[in-house]
Amino acid sequence: MDYVVDLTSGCLQTFQTVYRLFNQKLYAYVLKKTGSVYMAEEVVQLTFIRLWEKRENLSSEYSLSAQIFRIAGTILIDQLRKEAVGKKHLTVVENDYALQNEVDQPEMHHALEQAIEQMAPVRKKVFKLSKVEGYSYKEIAEMLSISPKTVENHISQALKQLRAAFSSIISLAIIMSAIINK
Repeated sequence: MDYVVDLTSGCLQTFQTVYRLFNQKLYAYVLKKTGSVYMAEEVVQLTFIRLWEKRENLSSEYSLSAQIFRIAGTILIDQLRKEAVGKKHLTVVENDYALQNEVDQPEMHHALEQAIEQMAPVRKKVFKLSKVEGYSYKEIAEMLSISPKTVENHISQALKQLRAAFSSIISLAIIMSAIINK
């Protein structure tokens, strides 16, 4: 059966068939590459969304399997880049927080609490559940009835917000530390 032709014409039944045929293979592929159940679920979901959105661009010159795995590969690379950027921001905030603890813990703690309180209500709740209470993104998503990707986005934005809030304080702390240690 020529799934490509049917998909490009917008046949929903063909899309459902293609999903059933490829979703487990794709999931296993991404899971093997990343070792992350969350990443595998996310990439599979985004791949099939993109497949449907870009169905008119499918080519009958290439196998459907090759096209699906190419889409998945592109999405996987994008997701890994986003994760790396998120980890970079987290490391910076953690390092900044460690420096703050060395300089003036009570004042820094108060400033951190104020910065968190200034966050949007959902972002604040997501941030506290993750960083204070230690819940995973998936657990938070289930608790708040949002997607794990939305949780990830809230955490990323919260960390950017905290970094911006503390950039001037940290700069001052570094200068003060350098002066004191001379």
